[in-house]
Amino acid sequence: MNANDLRAPALSPSQKAQFDRHGFIGPFDGSVPGDVIDRVAYRLAAMIDERWKHPLYGRFSVRDWHLLDDEVLALFRDPAVLGRMKALLGEDLILWRSKVFDKQPGEGVLGWHQEWGAFNGEEIGNDVPGLEPAPESRSQYWNLTAWIALVDIDESMGPIRFALGSHRRHYPITMAPLTKTEFWHDPFLGVSDPQVLVKRANEGSLILDVDTTDVFEGMDTETLSLDRARDRVLYVLSQKVGALTLDFDASNETIVNTTMRKGQFVIFSERTMHGSSANQSSRRRLAINGRVTHSSTIVYPGRLRGNYVDGSNIDISKHRCILLAGEDRAGVNVFEASRFNAASTGMSAGVLQ
Repeated sequence: MNANDLRAPALSPSQKAQFDRHGFIGPFDGSVPGDVIDRVAYRLAAMIDERWKHPLYGRFSVRDWHLLDDEVLALFRDPAVLGRMKALLGEDLILWRSKVFDKQPGEGVLGWHQEWGAFNGEEIGNDVPGLEPAPESRSQYWNLTAWIALVDIDESMGPIRFALGSHRRHYPITMAPLTKTEFWHDPFLGVSDPQVLVKRANEGSLILDVDTTDVFEGMDTETLSLDRARDRVLYVLSQKVGALTLDFDASNETIVNTTMRKGQFVIFSERTMHGSSANQSSRRRLAINGRVTHSSTIVYPGRLRGNYVDGSNIDISKHRCILLAGEDRAGVNVFEASRFNAASTGMSAGVLQ
């Protein structure tokens, strides 16, 4: 079977074997029209540039816009994506999380990291599991990620990259100052006004998922210089911790950089060591991922015990799952009522703000 044959989007036995060896597969062509992808890219870029407050989470977040925008959701309901997910995970699938990735021109490396299936927020020093798999799933994959390019991504733009076969080993991590971790994101890129840093810190949009409302607490910010503001941000954030991967040497691994055309996607296990190089181009690298799990998996198990804050410090009391295929097997997950039926149609397009 041709890997890009959208009439037969399942995977052949050899492709499944390739996934098991490498920990990822693709890129494949999606079937969502290019003009739809362009509209999605435009809206999501605006969301990031203007720091939209997420209607479900009450603050700026790049998570779960598929719950608010039908055209974003369509990317993950695409038969080209869903057929291959079913081939790897089975017939009963839910979409439980999505995240937008925006690598700006000049933005640096995203370090090597892996996730072993709990999605507990260890990247920012937390330990609040986001998934609890059914007992029968614990010996296999229970979550896979589809990573979809929203623009053409070439080698110079910092494409997502994988270390082949690295999903077979669970690399240890340690906690380190947040500014020294794999996930450190330069909050100063493109900022020339210290008041922008102050505003973003106070509203919690300076560093994704990290509470920065105390960064400038007690300071006279009206006369703050850019250098002083930068120093303050770095000092405060160096007191917070995040995950740092140990014992992984990329020079000893086979690394694949996955350049993609707009609308193409890869599917991978988060156990596979992955990251991205710097964006050395003049173009922003915009992409989105969707995380798909068995419907027997309990999503945000802490919610069953009254804990409505996840490992990313997000209030998930309004979060909903989307049933992509098959039936709900867990019986305790909360679904978007109007989208519970995977075959539902007639949804309007556009972002709800």
